[in-house]
Amino acid sequence: MKVGYANRKREELFQKLKTTLGKIVNKSTGIEANFSKKSLDKMTSAKSLEKSKNNGFTLDEHFEFAEQIKTLYENAILIAAHGNLKNPADPNVVSMKRFLAQSKLKNGKNADILITVKESIANGHRIYSIELDEINKASERFQGLSDVAVNSEQGN
Repeated sequence: MKVGYANRKREELFQKLKTTLGKIVNKSTGIEANFSKKSLDKMTSAKSLEKSKNNGFTLDEHFEFAEQIKTLYENAILIAAHGNLKNPADPNVVSMKRFLAQSKLKNGKNADILITVKESIANGHRIYSIELDEINKASERFQGLSDVAVNSEQGN
């Protein structure tokens, strides 16, 4: 993967999505998450691209789904919610939420799109990253967790 190519794709994506920056509301939970340039950078980071690649998707496929972030987040379902597992000592992070959306690429390939939303004291909810997975793999991995997520949301 050429660094220059990924950077060009990021810039093209930013140009396409700059009118989308701002608040996006998830229909099933009512959670309003901020989608910013920082969100866009994070969801197209080398780490995010690598995760999608490891799950059988190309860089172009990752960007195709990233372009749909508004619709994907609006229609995604909450499947997991937990504290900051990577840095539990960070008092600013309230929760990390995982949403699942399913979609199809222009070439007909189906995918589960995992959307991570970070909730912090300073910034509220913020779309943090996306990861593509083969259809049903993510659904199976998180099966049964959506009830837990909904119940923990009700406790907030």
